[in-house]
Amino acid sequence: MIFDILFLPFIFLIGLVTSYGDIRYGKVRNKWILLGLIWGLTIIIFFFVWYFIASPITRYYYFEIQNLPDDSPAPVFTVSLVYLARVILNTVIALVVAFLMWRFNAWAAGDAKLFVVYALLLPLKYYWKSYLPYFPSFVLLINIFIPIFLYLLFRSCFYYFKFIYLRLTKTDNKNKLLKNSRARKKTDKKKASWEKIKSMIVMFLGFIGIFLVFGLFQEPIKEHFAIDISSLQMFIFAALIIFSGALSKIFQKPLTFKIIIIGLAIILGYGFISSPNATWQTIYQTVKIMAVFMVILTLFRKLIDFYVLKTGLEEIKIRDIKPRINLTEETLGELKKDKKYYDKCIGLIYPGGLTLEQAVAVKKWFQKNQQNKTGTISIYKPFPFVIWMFVGVIITLIFKSSLLHLFLGLS
Repeated sequence: MIFDILFLPFIFLIGLVTSYGDIRYGKVRNKWILLGLIWGLTIIIFFFVWYFIASPITRYYYFEIQNLPDDSPAPVFTVSLVYLARVILNTVIALVVAFLMWRFNAWAAGDAKLFVVYALLLPLKYYWKSYLPYFPSFVLLINIFIPIFLYLLFRSCFYYFKFIYLRLTKTDNKNKLLKNSRARKKTDKKKASWEKIKSMIVMFLGFIGIFLVFGLFQEPIKEHFAIDISSLQMFIFAALIIFSGALSKIFQKPLTFKIIIIGLAIILGYGFISSPNATWQTIYQTVKIMAVFMVILTLFRKLIDFYVLKTGLEEIKIRDIKPRINLTEETLGELKKDKKYYDKCIGLIYPGGLTLEQAVAVKKWFQKNQQNKTGTISIYKPFPFVIWMFVGVIITLIFKSSLLHLFLGLS
């Protein structure tokens, strides 16, 4: 309970303040990140030191200050060093995961730092129903992203059916909507290139290999190392969804294809030699699960693309280009035509949006480019991700489990 008293008020303070800042200013201020880190680390260090001095200080208090008899009980309150070590390990892994997600454009730098703060401050007991050794805060990560995905999915479906309804009933909008639909189909055809199809095939084979490992090696690992890896499957599913955008780029590389084919051949070879019937059954179940997963993931991404196309874009004047805005793929495509200028003056753009230098370079390029006659460019509207992070924290506090674990338990 001591960690609830010390940490939970800070979690709610930081959650409310950063959510307001995200809505009002579109960013997370570093002072709140530093406040959470300093407070959490100070408490951890205090209890680490207290573990070694608690007994003599407690005995001095009872027997020297209160003058209790020598045979009186003297309870000593300390926090287990194992618990403190788990908190630190969880925070370090959260830092690594947050950095990788920022590096692979899954979220902005401020969001990544805020996740580390939540991982440090949220007591480990709130993960106990789906506890993952070494990195229990992966539960928090799932509870952040699943509500976002569900929200976007429902909103996408709503706008899609609204689009269909308007197309069928509104004759005034019919031509305009039809034109937009055709333009979108042309865009989709361009996107459905051989490289992306190949990436999907490689991704499919890679996922099959991963889940074949679970099916074939689960019992041997449990028998020899006393580790049950079956509980990791739902976390891998969640990781595949969260990192799907970054993974698709990795799967496009020829080296990845060769590694997956060799690995899959080794796994299948081992399976057919050791237990052919079980291997065939595992292959059948894995392919079926992955086929359903890939169909759902593809459908979900199509709906999200449709939602972004209809509601998540806006046009701004070139003169209004400023830091922290996020350019659309179409706008980036125009810039990348001038590869030399793009690599030299713009470079890598992170989810947090353009830096000051990048904004100046983008504005300068478009002002000199005569092809853009409208004087505007397309950007993505900001998404209040920090609020959804706080929602994920609240969900974790209430259910003490991941939403994915709850859904699988109900199914």
